[in-house]
Amino acid sequence: MQIDMTLDGFIADANEDLNWVKADEAMNQDASALLDTADTILLGRRAYQLFAEYWPFADTSGTSTASKIAHQINHADKLVFSRTLETVAWGNWNNARLIKENIAEEIAKIQAQSGKNLVLYAGAEIISTFVQLGLVNEYRLRIHPVVLGSGKPLFQDIKHSIALELVGEKHYDHGVVLLRYQPKMG
Repeated sequence: MQIDMTLDGFIADANEDLNWVKADEAMNQDASALLDTADTILLGRRAYQLFAEYWPFADTSGTSTASKIAHQINHADKLVFSRTLETVAWGNWNNARLIKENIAEEIAKIQAQSGKNLVLYAGAEIISTFVQLGLVNEYRLRIHPVVLGSGKPLFQDIKHSIALELVGEKHYDHGVVLLRYQPKMG
């Protein structure tokens, strides 16, 4: 999973605004490199709706990193996890599929197939579900140098502790730091 968050652990302000998120070319290149390792993007309802409003219409013909990311996202399979959506038919995104239940079984089926990695871009609720089910192999947290004081926290309703091991870090312009953690074994 990869997500942007504030220093005080929020992924959005109280109005679900993300205007504090800063990105630069190095961050975009790393996002593209991550997408190169994946063939399936996992999204919660809200993340899917935000992605579907933008990415199907983004320029994929250029040579910029943003065009490459648009191409990668648009051509990847997308699994949308939602109990409230009835369909994920949106524009030219015919490679999106809705999952309403049995998350662990659906992920196990996908992992049993040959292919690349899965990338989870989602909100706090579905991330917490994946964490609780032990489905997150790597936590990629892009920490932005801002304190909101309140908002939507990343981890909600986690029922047990999870020991993590730092496996990588990277510093970007704007003071953003990417921290990569994996669950500790044993």
